[in-house]
Amino acid sequence: MSKRLLVYVEGESEEFFVNRVLRNYLLVHRVHIERPILAAKPGGLRGGFVSWPAVEADLRTIFAQDSDPNLRFTTFLDVYALPTDVPGYTPATAQSRTAAEVDAIESAWATHFGEPRFAPYLQRHEFEALVLAYPPALRAIFPDQALALTTLEMSITTFASAEEINGGSTTHPSTRLEQAIPIYGPLKASNGLFVIQEAGLDHIRLRCPRFDAWLKRWEAWGDAS
Repeated sequence: MSKRLLVYVEGESEEFFVNRVLRNYLLVHRVHIERPILAAKPGGLRGGFVSWPAVEADLRTIFAQDSDPNLRFTTFLDVYALPTDVPGYTPATAQSRTAAEVDAIESAWATHFGEPRFAPYLQRHEFEALVLAYPPALRAIFPDQALALTTLEMSITTFASAEEINGGSTTHPSTRLEQAIPIYGPLKASNGLFVIQEAGLDHIRLRCPRFDAWLKRWEAWGDAS
């Protein structure tokens, strides 16, 4: 029997990815992903992690709605511009967060909620780190931007992983993409999806170790008898 996973996502980019890439991938491991839920905002709006009280209330409601022991909950939210009132918050160093710092925030969330089925995940620093993980895919999707993409690739080669591309206001992953590809921003959810589909998860996982560990968790859970 398939095990159920509910992913609470930051916005449309993550929603597209979970629905159109991750769902099919994890089905092979007997994990059925429920329809993703977009992060709550004040006033009933959805999409974008801007309010911890709204997100906390949303998560507590979601946990209480289904007691199925075969259901697990996780998040796919960014640490870029993280609200300062989240459990475990510490100021970022030089506009960047280490993997250990992000791990600590996730642990604080797990403790805060005390829901054993909940395994929070925060993307370091943005979803778009996955889009930058394999530059040949960017060149395949945006061949007219070859020169700008070469410059972009050179600017990120010093990072040990795509997840380390920092969170500065002009250097975080999505800004780098929008500066290199003028048409990227207006359709960033679909553009990001196309690039990730072109790259394939194997290439992305090689350059995104925290993301890789998150997927391994659900693979192992699904494969366990």
